[in-house]
Amino acid sequence: RAPGRPYGLYFGAMASHEIWWDGTLIGGSGVVGRTKEAEIPGRIESHYQVPDRLVTPGVHTIAVRASAFHRGFSPQAGYWELVGGNYDTILEARSRDAHLALIALSGILLTGVFAFAMYGLTRRDRSFLLLGTLCASAAGLLVAEAWRPLFGYTYDWHIVRLVATVVLSWLTGVQLVALVIARFPHRTGSLWLAAVATACTIGPFIPRGWDPKSVLIFVVCFVFAALWTGWAALRRLSGSLLALLGCGGATVALFLFPYDWLDMGVYFALNFVFVCLLCSHALEVRREQDQKARLELEMLRMHLQPHFLMNTLTALSEWIEAEPKTAVRMIESLSEELRILGGMASRSLVSSDEELRLCRSHLTNMGLRKDVRYELETDGVDGSRLVPPAIFHTLVENAITHGPAAAHVTLRLRERRDGARIEYVFEAPAEESGAPNCPGSGTRYIEARLREAWGDAWSFRQERAGSLWRVSIAVPA
Repeated sequence: RAPGRPYGLYFGAMASHEIWWDGTLIGGSGVVGRTKEAEIPGRIESHYQVPDRLVTPGVHTIAVRASAFHRGFSPQAGYWELVGGNYDTILEARSRDAHLALIALSGILLTGVFAFAMYGLTRRDRSFLLLGTLCASAAGLLVAEAWRPLFGYTYDWHIVRLVATVVLSWLTGVQLVALVIARFPHRTGSLWLAAVATACTIGPFIPRGWDPKSVLIFVVCFVFAALWTGWAALRRLSGSLLALLGCGGATVALFLFPYDWLDMGVYFALNFVFVCLLCSHALEVRREQDQKARLELEMLRMHLQPHFLMNTLTALSEWIEAEPKTAVRMIESLSEELRILGGMASRSLVSSDEELRLCRSHLTNMGLRKDVRYELETDGVDGSRLVPPAIFHTLVENAITHGPAAAHVTLRLRERRDGARIEYVFEAPAEESGAPNCPGSGTRYIEARLREAWGDAWSFRQERAGSLWRVSIAVPA
């Protein structure tokens, strides 16, 4: 006991109790009983100040009378802790972990709010949604961990807190795996996510203690997340190094301090992981914005080339002298094409109807310019379905540029559903020799637009099929 400072006791137990000092009752919680019906559950943690008159030099006897009929489970080892010392020091020591959890919680909540806000702005990026829900689960886990020292509860609620901690550990770990798979996708990602979720569901039944259950879940999820982001780094995917730093650092911390993980390590490890993932995603968003700007310029550059405008204006001047009515139709079709093209330049996805209107305006314009009857037949195309801008238009342009000379040219576009994928098949007449379109700027533009919209979950094929040039584009439904 420090001179001039009160002496205190801390008692923690899954039991109702009374504390006696040299035969004098100094406190208790709940009602100790010889049967479950007679007992009233007490608080799992209690602090008592020992009266100064009882704290004298010499040997003292502390007696504990307790009963524990309301635990709701059979613990591997009963939770019993008795600490004596300076009263204010005991109070500070018991609240320190709770305050650290609240500090960590503020960072996690800010990250979650930012992620949800970004998802509301982008709507399409599910990585932000996953990061927001991951932060919500982690915040729930920290609240569950800080519940005992911060708010306290009667010991019959302890099993509820233990179960909540394991469930929230499962949610946090599995959502972390889902997030890194979504950020760095692969066609086997869904299978791996199901495997990790299954392992985290079965694994906790192996250890008897409750803390080891949560630690085992984090071992499985952090190790997998570190391996997945490491593989992404080997593939040189944007933002993968930062994600690997966060997941790898948390995994190392988990193996270095497994016994203190749920008491303190998890607070700072999750904050570190979320900061790294958020920075990684911010870099990816910046890269996507730069790519989007380049695609907008590329789309306008491809479809508004000086050569195209010069030929169109030359043909227009001839029609003005020869057939003014045809010249008016040509001006209308050209203005319609430019209006639609300008309206979709800044968008990542447009409706199929809008895309087909652009194609038909272009066909009308080119038909008047070349004195050819161009026709676009569609089969089963859902006009409300979203597609990247100007991808069909690029196919139509290539078909006109590389197609054979004819008075009547029919182009065909059909849509069909194959399970969870939508396939668009475009067919156009092809020259007798040579491929109608070798991979060039048009192909690169289409692939870049598909990658922007669906990551790696798409396919693009073009081939000769007899006298036809056939293109197949498959995307998620």
